[in-house]
Amino acid sequence: MGGVTGGLTTLPGNDTLENHRLAHASKATGEQTRVFSLQTDIWAAPRSDAFLRYNLTEGRPPISSLTVCYRFNIQQFRDGVYFLSYATGDHMDNALLLYQREETMNFYYNDVESANMYLKVHDTLGSWHHHCHLLNFPNYRLYVDGELSGEGQMTGEKRPLDTNGTIYIGQEQDSFAGGLDRLQSTSAFMAQINVWDSLLSEREIRSIAKCSTNLFGNVLSSDTDDVEVVNVGEERRPLASLCEKSDEFVIVPEKWYIGPSEKFCSVSNSEVFTPADDVVNEQLFNETRQFLEQCGGKSYRLLRLGATDRVSDGDWRRFKDGAPLSYTAWAPGEPNDGPKSDCIVLKKSLSKWGDVDCKDEYCFSCLKNKDKFLQIRGLCQQKEHHTRFLLDGYVNARPFFRGYYGHSMYMTKEGDWVLRDGLANKTLAAMTKRRSLTTEYPLGRRQWTVLSPFCRHFVDDVVEISLSACATDEFTCADGSCVPGSVRCNLLEDCLDSSDEENCNLVEFPEGYHGHRPPPGVTFQDPLLVQPTVNIIRFSNVDDINLAVYLEFEVSLAWTDRNLKFRNLKMNAENKLSKEEVRKVWVPEVEFLNVNDGRLKELKKSLFVRAVGEPDPPHFNDVKMESPNANTLSFPSTDTVFPASSGLMVQRILYSASFSCNFQLFHYPFDTQACSVFFELTSATSLVVAFQNASVEYRGRTDLSKYNVGPMTAAIYDNEGQDAVEATFQLERRYSLLVLTIFLPTVLLLGIGYSTLFVKLALLQKPMADEADGSLPDARRQGLLVPAGGFPLQSLLLDNALRVNGSSGVEEKAGKMRVLKIVVLF
Repeated sequence: MGGVTGGLTTLPGNDTLENHRLAHASKATGEQTRVFSLQTDIWAAPRSDAFLRYNLTEGRPPISSLTVCYRFNIQQFRDGVYFLSYATGDHMDNALLLYQREETMNFYYNDVESANMYLKVHDTLGSWHHHCHLLNFPNYRLYVDGELSGEGQMTGEKRPLDTNGTIYIGQEQDSFAGGLDRLQSTSAFMAQINVWDSLLSEREIRSIAKCSTNLFGNVLSSDTDDVEVVNVGEERRPLASLCEKSDEFVIVPEKWYIGPSEKFCSVSNSEVFTPADDVVNEQLFNETRQFLEQCGGKSYRLLRLGATDRVSDGDWRRFKDGAPLSYTAWAPGEPNDGPKSDCIVLKKSLSKWGDVDCKDEYCFSCLKNKDKFLQIRGLCQQKEHHTRFLLDGYVNARPFFRGYYGHSMYMTKEGDWVLRDGLANKTLAAMTKRRSLTTEYPLGRRQWTVLSPFCRHFVDDVVEISLSACATDEFTCADGSCVPGSVRCNLLEDCLDSSDEENCNLVEFPEGYHGHRPPPGVTFQDPLLVQPTVNIIRFSNVDDINLAVYLEFEVSLAWTDRNLKFRNLKMNAENKLSKEEVRKVWVPEVEFLNVNDGRLKELKKSLFVRAVGEPDPPHFNDVKMESPNANTLSFPSTDTVFPASSGLMVQRILYSASFSCNFQLFHYPFDTQACSVFFELTSATSLVVAFQNASVEYRGRTDLSKYNVGPMTAAIYDNEGQDAVEATFQLERRYSLLVLTIFLPTVLLLGIGYSTLFVKLALLQKPMADEADGSLPDARRQGLLVPAGGFPLQSLLLDNALRVNGSSGVEEKAGKMRVLKIVVLF
């Protein structure tokens, strides 16, 4: 009985078949395997006549279950990497197609694409990998380097594969045994290409991937079958060598100090190299032979290595991560300078190390890390994967940089850096030279002169192209180092060369922008909508006599200019425009209609952009493809770009003004006055520019000296074809204050004065006479009340209404009249 494993049905007797295959492989493998070179020359243009071809034997029964395995080492990407193409006729040119695009695996089965699976695979250049595909309709599995990477269900009609077709390796067939396209080809080394009409087990797949065995396919085996080789190189290599992993490096033949050396490798997404075993150390020594003239001189010291004991003498650690060295190759008597020599060099005459002063200049090498890459930006690539570059080998005794898709940067014999497109077979540009005492490299953002038209650039245009390890959401400094994109144009120097604060224009003006013409509304037929806000800062004076109100207030107008884009907007901030941008951009104009005697003064004016939405997704092309200047590029595309809908233009003007107000005083002092600020749009009629959502605000004290500030409203009116806003506020008179300060004292004085009309004149005259001749006894003893500082007023009161303290010596006599001196204080 056949079993079921992960959705793939195994064949009856599969264990026996597996053991037989492994036993047979162990006898037949030997130490060699055929390795094919399919268009591996990265300097040659792609071609459609380089492939392996194999015709299946007629009469073989259709295949219901099959396994396809192969080992490969990609040298270059084109449209894709086409591993295997099997066609049985013009109507079935994709009976089976296995190909890789970027970092995903794709396949057709019986001319139906299985697009519902995401199959992630390795996309590194120059590294060996192994794939195994197991197909048993509708089940599919993919193994990468011996491990399950993805699985899923195929679509289409269930039927076995016919076996009367032709297999192509390294090309896609667009028709039976033809229809080849040079860009649908493969640039890679390939080996161990095998097809079985059964499903291999995981143990078998893992054994093949680890180079433990070399199982031969019973439908196709590139090691045993007579495969037709067309314009493809072939050699035999030890099988184990395809699974060996070792460090690789690139020597930089420039005598630099330690700082520039570390920076070069770091900007190249690498580190200063240090060998980790004898084999690699010997390889490094042998490779330095070609640079003896540039790096050797008269000294026995040749090449700086990436380790130091600067922290603790004798404790040697890597520059990059501070990890201790697990391998050293000291020459006899080395290290010998103690704390004075904290760096390591490879000697010139033998593959041994010595310690030296870190302050000296030496050549150096960088680790070639194939999993890390640089990105070139400014070439208007269609996909981000197309921007990837690697620090590679040498051209004209200098390191060069090569792209995943045929581009390369290298130094010519004349000392010029050029950018070449290998797929198009043309040189695109040459790097503009700067005055420098050292050899320059194309890392960072550099100016290039166009030699062949590309993108939107013409010959002799000067364009900015960058090469760096910066991610898409990072900003590339001019020297190639990276900082977060959020710090771009934040008024702080985050790049060491301060380039993150250069070209900080906020607004991107399109060609043909007119600052005198209002931008369109939501559609070109709709008016532009402007949102007005009146913010009253202070009530300077409320003049009842002249019927006017004096204010300090701010008018804010907000609108969306759909002709513009914005760069590097900061959230929750006022992104102010430069003077030049203010001069160019369109702004609405208003006129106040109820100003009193023309008393209107503009105190302060500002124009800024408020971020109200998300920016566009980061673009993988680092340099903007068009520019206001036809010959230069102004904006790196690592700038965060906001579309028009995500940026709200705001004009804010602070005024001091006097406005007329019709005071209604009939209910004084219990009156409430309604005053307003009235203004209209004068930029255009309401068919072109209109107000919406008007509002008025006041955050100051509501209790003024004479009034309380009441409710406020804002309304939009049509004023003879132009929109106008009336911001109304209520002033409630503080009547309680008037009662206490004016009305109550007045009533009291009137009452006192009126009470004197009921006092007999004779009674007033006698006390006054006694006081004049001094016969009146002591005032306190006589019952006179004279508070200090008082104003005396003579009056008569009933004696029984007065109680005098007995301690004063005055007896109480009911019913008698006494003369009192009453003091009224104001």
